[in-house]
Amino acid sequence: MACLARRVARAAWCLCLWLAGGTSALSAYEVPRNLEQGWDAQVQFGALATFGVKDTSAISARTDVTFRGEHFEHELVAKLYRSSSVTHVIRLDASGKEVVNHQGVPLTERVKSTTSDRRFLSVQPRFFFTSRHYLFALADIDINEPDGVRSSTLRVGGVGYKLWKSRGHYSSAAVGVGSRRFEPVTGEAEEESVGYVGLRLKRYLSETVSLALSLDSDFGGEESFSEAEASLSWRVRGPVAIKFKYGASVDSRVVNPWNTFDDGVEAAMSVNLEVEVF
Repeated sequence: MACLARRVARAAWCLCLWLAGGTSALSAYEVPRNLEQGWDAQVQFGALATFGVKDTSAISARTDVTFRGEHFEHELVAKLYRSSSVTHVIRLDASGKEVVNHQGVPLTERVKSTTSDRRFLSVQPRFFFTSRHYLFALADIDINEPDGVRSSTLRVGGVGYKLWKSRGHYSSAAVGVGSRRFEPVTGEAEEESVGYVGLRLKRYLSETVSLALSLDSDFGGEESFSEAEASLSWRVRGPVAIKFKYGASVDSRVVNPWNTFDDGVEAAMSVNLEVEVF
């Protein structure tokens, strides 16, 4: 099963290299003499509500905070996604028959369920020993009890390469080794050694439109995990942008990652409001 994650990683690696290499000459993709230093942060919000036989709601939030000094770069990513549904079901008695009122109308009761409650936090410090090459340490935790995940933590370290033009115009690739600990809601916790690959591409297509692609994948253990995201942002005014985003999480049990009906695939397409804080 780990072969799936490796194939996904190789495909995304080739895509990022092709995009970064094929368009570098057109945009003078060069490393500036002095990379931009200081803070950089974005906040995203999204919401959905539907009403009918079943009422559903979903909210999402994400913040990305980065600070860069002369040789160090620190990145913090926090994500929240919560979805729930409310429906009315017919009340049944002990024998399984419908319960009705004095007019013969079946009685119903309100049932609310939370289908997802994901909370994710990632911290990654980087040390640049050249203008393009860096060492990194990555630690993250993922919690989603409605999906059976009490906690999933990843700790890795490795090396990376980052080709800059500006803070919002770059490509990077990182590889490392470490361990993942998975604690399900029911069952025993497991911990195993894993390899890691992370790819990033962000490019300005125009003064107001930007494209971003990312892939994080760990492999080598019995349970491999990959998360990919593609987004297109349109800056409407000042620091405010509309972001069209598609993200998917896939584990190694999945034979066909494009089958969104598989229990091992979590995918979402959304429209978010993005605000650049500073």
